[in-house]
Amino acid sequence: MTRERSSMSRLLLAVGLCGTCAAYAPTGSPRPRRGLVVRRAEDRAEQIKKLNDMFYGTSTTTTDAAGDASTDAASAADDAADPLSDLPLWRVQWNALPGERQVYNVHVPHYTALFEKLVRGPKPWYFGHILLPGGSANLRIPKYALPDGPEATTLGTVMECLAVERRTDGCLVVVSQGVGRFRVRDVKRTLPHDVVDASWVLDKEEGDHEAWRAFEFGPGGVKLSSTSAEVAELSPLRLDRAPVQSGIVVEEMAEPVDDDTASDDVEQRVWDAVAVDGGLLEQILMADGTPAEQAKIRLPPSLLALKPEAAPDAWPTARRRLRLSFAVPAALGLVDVAEGRQGLLEAGSTADRLRQVERALTRRAAHLRGILSQKLQKRREN
Repeated sequence: MTRERSSMSRLLLAVGLCGTCAAYAPTGSPRPRRGLVVRRAEDRAEQIKKLNDMFYGTSTTTTDAAGDASTDAASAADDAADPLSDLPLWRVQWNALPGERQVYNVHVPHYTALFEKLVRGPKPWYFGHILLPGGSANLRIPKYALPDGPEATTLGTVMECLAVERRTDGCLVVVSQGVGRFRVRDVKRTLPHDVVDASWVLDKEEGDHEAWRAFEFGPGGVKLSSTSAEVAELSPLRLDRAPVQSGIVVEEMAEPVDDDTASDDVEQRVWDAVAVDGGLLEQILMADGTPAEQAKIRLPPSLLALKPEAAPDAWPTARRRLRLSFAVPAALGLVDVAEGRQGLLEAGSTADRLRQVERALTRRAAHLRGILSQKLQKRREN
């Protein structure tokens, strides 16, 4: 507590000094040149970073510093043993899926605080992405309160923060990827954002998810600068990472009723439907006059790597199918990003989720055929 008061005091002092300087700024001065404005914006961003470093960093200037440091070290050790025991939540009006990359523009204070603190701790930088209809406006509405609010979503996606860039306006650009699912067990804090004790949620077919996480969710494919973000749609496989065993406690979903043969069949139907989807999109583009070569639909390499013939032999088939069941809807944008994706997250088995994906592809194929028919009819009329 002493350390927090000391940090807050220094922050208020710094803000007060900034305010004092502003109070004595001359009025009616000539308008600064563009280069000077940019430089001042960069200086402001650097000042904000220094203030955040001072506020969120570990203080060593108080008499309780040694005690605080030992407490922080013990807490860090506990988090390393169970990274979901103190999980900060990003509660927003859309969902994320395991294996998917997302880029956030973070501007509200309680969530900038989340990421400012997160990236100053040890890696991996995990946080929970969970659906909240209406977003931050409903954070304090009782029916959405965790863990027992009647309309609160308690199952979401564990995200790993890969990179953070601070813009000159003080907003944060955050690149993250889903690495699994979690369920809220208990709420530990609610201010400035929710922090929960959570557990991993697995399909029954998954096996040792901890052993394969480093292999399945690689960090590559991210280029982030002060002006742009280039991010791959899906996490790439990291072939150089061999599995290790783990003893993390998890929650398993209901016992699946599907055997391997049924899983084989539904997986093949999904791949067939993906091919149909791409073919229809190409025909629609060509009906609009796009040359055939330019109309070619190319699937992301990280999705093609999930085909049985492309996947490494050592990768368990059940885990490859699990990844596929999330990768197809993420890459192709098949379902509503809120409730539709929640249904995928809540599925009790990989085969059940693949069937949901197959149905979504079938619905979209019917829609695309209707569009194609209309375009071809117009071409004939012209």
